[in-house]
Amino acid sequence: MSLRRRLSLETALLACFSALYAVILKLLPGIPAYGFPGAKIQIAVALSPVYGYVLGGALGAASTLLGTLLAVFLIPSKYSVFSLATIPCAALGALTSALTLDRGKILGISKWLYSILIYLILLSAWVATDVGRATLPYVIPHIGAVVLILLKGAFLDKIKFRRRILAVTPKLFIAALAGILADHLLGSLEGIIVFRYVLAAASPESLTAIYLAAIPIALVERGIMIAASFVILINLYLAVGRSGYVRIRLE
Repeated sequence: MSLRRRLSLETALLACFSALYAVILKLLPGIPAYGFPGAKIQIAVALSPVYGYVLGGALGAASTLLGTLLAVFLIPSKYSVFSLATIPCAALGALTSALTLDRGKILGISKWLYSILIYLILLSAWVATDVGRATLPYVIPHIGAVVLILLKGAFLDKIKFRRRILAVTPKLFIAALAGILADHLLGSLEGIIVFRYVLAAASPESLTAIYLAAIPIALVERGIMIAASFVILINLYLAVGRSGYVRIRLE
């Protein structure tokens, strides 16, 4: 494919998938964020791993980011400082899922290692805050995501399964989990930054109490999103996974 035709295709895909994400984002209701009045968690986030799988890391992240921007600035609504700060979260989720799944390399380094690097940066930023240090149990699931990504890249990618579905199923689940929890960790970190440092609207003690109390809520909420994302991913793989319609090759 010539460079011109490829650029035209990429532009068309970016426009179509961005518009689709913006529409879905506005149609699906948001879940009120525990402890943060007016802040909502978007159900559409469950689609970010799907975007990463179908479009790849760069285009998937760009489409979710542009779709979020379209929904925020072109469709009238009320947005808080926290809502605006979380605009990049879904894009990070799409990128992390794509890097987790992709068996290629960037600069000679396996892409799944970049996915782990994203988590390490976020976890380091979490520990750098006073609230983060006081709420370390909150990030146990995210540390678990790092372990699963490592398991996928170091072991699952090297095992030869007799049936393709046995090889693909755990990889798609790990990708869904990695994307959803990366989005969650960034959003939670931005909650600390916005309410603790930017707005100075909450004390460290009150934020610590909120985050610790929100652990079971976050586990249920993100667990449902991971399950929904995984179901979509596995069905997409069964339908078109071995065709040229998806960017990430799992085999």
